[in-house]
Amino acid sequence: MTLDPSEYPAYFGRYIALTNTDTPLADELEASFAKSIAYLQSIEEGKKDFAYAAGKWTIGEVVQHLIDVELVMAHRAFRISRMDETDLPGFDHNAFAEVADVSHKSLAELCKELIQVRDVTHIHFRHLNDQSLMHRGVVSGNAVSVRSLGYIIIGHIEHHINIIKERYI
Repeated sequence: MTLDPSEYPAYFGRYIALTNTDTPLADELEASFAKSIAYLQSIEEGKKDFAYAAGKWTIGEVVQHLIDVELVMAHRAFRISRMDETDLPGFDHNAFAEVADVSHKSLAELCKELIQVRDVTHIHFRHLNDQSLMHRGVVSGNAVSVRSLGYIIIGHIEHHINIIKERYI
């Protein structure tokens, strides 16, 4: 079922466009992630600290960003699916990146952490009924459905995998 644009802020449309919203969310979370994690795991460990230009994130920092964003989006989906009516706050992904020290983590460890985060995300979404998936909450003053947050998670990773392929590798 195609997502209605009223289910998410327009900014996230670029991520939604990278997903197959005709596939059930839990299936898409699993299938798309298998492809993405296989790609990330294929990157040589020695490239973890590579940035394609000055001031750009390294590959390791990009993977940490993927972990951070999935944690935030999955947390939002969890709270909204539990009928939390709180206007959930936004977050500054650049501020997160500035303090997320990946120097002590290998690329393999970052991938393992991303897998563990996705496992929890997938378990939560897999057990939501249609009513919960369609429930809308508010994030930074914008209406958002639980299912749109799932597709945003998928599209966000796809977006960054594409950037890694185009600019880093």
